[in-house]
Amino acid sequence: MKKTVYIADIRSNVINGKSTGHFIPVARMYKEILQNDCNLKIAGGPIYNNYFDKESLFQLPYNISNTRLKDKILSMKNCIKLFKQAQEETIILQQSSVITAFIGILLFYHKKSKLFLIQYSTEGLKSKIGKFIYKHIKHKIDGIICPNDEVGKAFDRPYCVVPDYLYTNTENNNSFTKYEEKKYDFCMVGRMCREKGMLEAAHFLRNQPYQVLIAGKPENEQLAQEMKNACHNAKNITLIMDYISEENYTQYLNESRYCILNYSGEYSQRSSGVVFDTLFADVPVVGRECKALDFIKQKNLGLLFDNINTFEPSIVLSKEVHEQYKKSIREYRLEHLKYIKKLKAFLNN
Repeated sequence: MKKTVYIADIRSNVINGKSTGHFIPVARMYKEILQNDCNLKIAGGPIYNNYFDKESLFQLPYNISNTRLKDKILSMKNCIKLFKQAQEETIILQQSSVITAFIGILLFYHKKSKLFLIQYSTEGLKSKIGKFIYKHIKHKIDGIICPNDEVGKAFDRPYCVVPDYLYTNTENNNSFTKYEEKKYDFCMVGRMCREKGMLEAAHFLRNQPYQVLIAGKPENEQLAQEMKNACHNAKNITLIMDYISEENYTQYLNESRYCILNYSGEYSQRSSGVVFDTLFADVPVVGRECKALDFIKQKNLGLLFDNINTFEPSIVLSKEVHEQYKKSIREYRLEHLKYIKKLKAFLNN
């Protein structure tokens, strides 16, 4: 009889009736990777019914929309149901509300399952309360799934280094748009935050001879107004300031020759889901040199610059250069088969 593995999101964040962030894509990824080897269950709040069939889903009681104390209690109730259901099985807990998850493990998890945590950064260990709680739950955790050795070593448990997103080879490569048929030279897609550098890139690219798409929901009204001002009367920039559906997100990447990731601050230090979405869509990256994008330069998956104002777009805008990057992207995607094998072995130890 196959064992059961739960890939769980105890927060199940919902904004305007939709799940946001990496949680649904990561759940789908693990389903693709593990469904033939185990009885894979997706554990999430009611919002998950919009994304998975009933056979795949173990529904947790609550979605969480903010960080009030009441909502943290609802996350605790999700923990209780999950840990009770998954006794004697395996749990892979997605990273969300790290301290809340630590408290849930401390109070309600009694080491009757195998428990793995996905951790993208060391943020949960930076506060005194985070360090204190983790010290008292560390022995309950069987392993950490993380993007680099720095994170793995910080949690001081057995760990497995794999990219945040793994290429599962389910996409139809023939659907990728050819270079000459692309609608945009550059795109910037996803939630608009200051540390993503979209505003600076918009100022730099406005009225240059390149077609640019900027799409995503701004983090606040001030940034929204600044983006409007930056793109006002810029005939070469298409600005869409709204929540992007999965379908449109994929379409925008497919229609673009390059995706610009002008990261700074926290985004420049931690791994990025957008970079993997971009590469899996067969689109090279143009970005600022930073820790999060080191592998882009190392593996020739695009071009990095020191500062957006020193970037010369014409350097990358030829079919020959684009094809060289795409060749490297295809080779990089093949590496993910090794990552998948490594992850499976780690979970089975």
